[in-house]
Amino acid sequence: SGRAKNSATMVLSDANRQVIHHLAETLHANAATYGADALARLFEIHPQTKTYFSSFTGYEATNPQVIAHGTKVMEAVAKAAGHLDDLPHHLEKLAKKHGLELLVDPHNFVLFSNIIVVTLAIHLPTFPPATHTAVDKFLEEIAHQLSSEYR
Repeated sequence: SGRAKNSATMVLSDANRQVIHHLAETLHANAATYGADALARLFEIHPQTKTYFSSFTGYEATNPQVIAHGTKVMEAVAKAAGHLDDLPHHLEKLAKKHGLELLVDPHNFVLFSNIIVVTLAIHLPTFPPATHTAVDKFLEEIAHQLSSEYR
């Protein structure tokens, strides 16, 4: 991408922001369930992602390591919702860890974002187009920022 790594690429309407802030509470309250489900789905649908988790003893949603990492991811997403105006700075340490230390293929952030959308659509009582749009924009920006150290 030709964008500077710290540029604000996300355009969220006030309605999008309200959806994301409300969703953050739900993500926080259900971090273990949603996180484990999303991560297990990622491993099942995109088995190549397991290579970053070779120490795991299993890849199903009931595995304690999957629950722990999935919870960490969902908590980070929920926390990012509180930093919509400063995501590049807020996610900088995570971007460096994943890009420079863990060497995660940045495409995996896009794959996982899509899986998170599906997971939310399954678990939330409703998932109208407005929520889907807001979540898509938000997760796309998170994926972009987590990939920033590769550029």
